[in-house]
Amino acid sequence: MAKQARTYGGVPADQRRATRREQLLEAAFEVMALDGPGGLTIRTVAKQAGLSTRFVYESFTDLDDLVVAAFELAFRQMAAAVDGAVAAAGPDRRDQVTALVEALVDFFLQAPAKGKLLSTKAYGHPAVATRRLARAEDVSRTYGALLHGLLTDRAPDDPAIDLTARFLVGGFGETTTAWIQQSLPYPRDKFVHDNVELFLGTIAALERL
Repeated sequence: MAKQARTYGGVPADQRRATRREQLLEAAFEVMALDGPGGLTIRTVAKQAGLSTRFVYESFTDLDDLVVAAFELAFRQMAAAVDGAVAAAGPDRRDQVTALVEALVDFFLQAPAKGKLLSTKAYGHPAVATRRLARAEDVSRTYGALLHGLLTDRAPDDPAIDLTARFLVGGFGETTTAWIQQSLPYPRDKFVHDNVELFLGTIAALERL
């Protein structure tokens, strides 16, 4: 007979482990925000979370495993913010694009450590690089779905949609990375406005393809 996980305070063991895992991931972002990538160690994450290092190893094989999990959590949170904003926007083209751009910009502003992990190559571990490429494909599909929703007369397999989506992912990704690294001296509202205009101009060009 399988041994049943013990329950403490009415909370099952699996739920406690999941809560600690989330706590450790958020602690990792806090360490990155305070001390940068160089300050991230198993010990500093455990200390920030108020847990012993054994709980880190309960959830993660090593530091690289933790960083990959942090990357995936940040991406899920970013995607949820974007999906929610776009879904709440009206059907107008400008409203849809503005909602997308604002959601991404504000996510990076409100959680800079998460934004940097998603948008830069601060972590050179091959697994993180692989995940970043895979998630870029996910973002490209999201942009493609938005473009199809705005241009309903285009065929589902129109290659120009895919081309434009990838163009937007690359262009907006690079400008946002430069902006959060303060290479582009833009105030938030101006950055949003100009990127919305670039998106709309690109969509207008797509209509001519």
